[in-house]
Amino acid sequence: MGRLGRPRKIGTRYKSGDLRPTEAEIERRKTPRGEVVEPTAETIARRQALFGDWKAVREEVCPVDRVAARLTEEQYHAGRYARTVYARYVVAIRAPRVTAGQLRDFVQGSGEGGMTLEQAQAAVAEYLEVVTAIRRYSYRSLKEVERIMHGSPPRSLDALIVGLTALADHMGMFRREAA
Repeated sequence: MGRLGRPRKIGTRYKSGDLRPTEAEIERRKTPRGEVVEPTAETIARRQALFGDWKAVREEVCPVDRVAARLTEEQYHAGRYARTVYARYVVAIRAPRVTAGQLRDFVQGSGEGGMTLEQAQAAVAEYLEVVTAIRRYSYRSLKEVERIMHGSPPRSLDALIVGLTALADHMGMFRREAA
């Protein structure tokens, strides 16, 4: 009667019975050291525009940037403004920071910042003003703009456009032509 179970892989073994890697396997596992990967021209331009330094490692990807081609300039700036207002609001209320993207539900500590009481009150008032201005137009649009504020991509571009138009109109960004 033969051995039961799966046959063992052929090769030298440690005393514990584990398979010892071959020389070829050891060479394959080695990671090359000292290689420097230079950023692409597009990455350099984006870092220069966002941070003023092409060597900046930390990059923020705003969901408004992903749909910028389908927005007017006023709507785009309103979306970036909404993100900024929300960021100040989060710091003002000392909420935990939640990362967007794959680690969306991963809390990165408290949002304690160096705001005075007056600055915090102004940030909260500004956030409530923005939310109220968008909500006057459409609650669904408010939810889409809030998704942008939180760092998530929009589900409905049409509702997002209505919300950003409402915010831009509230901020007085649209130039009205005389009839």
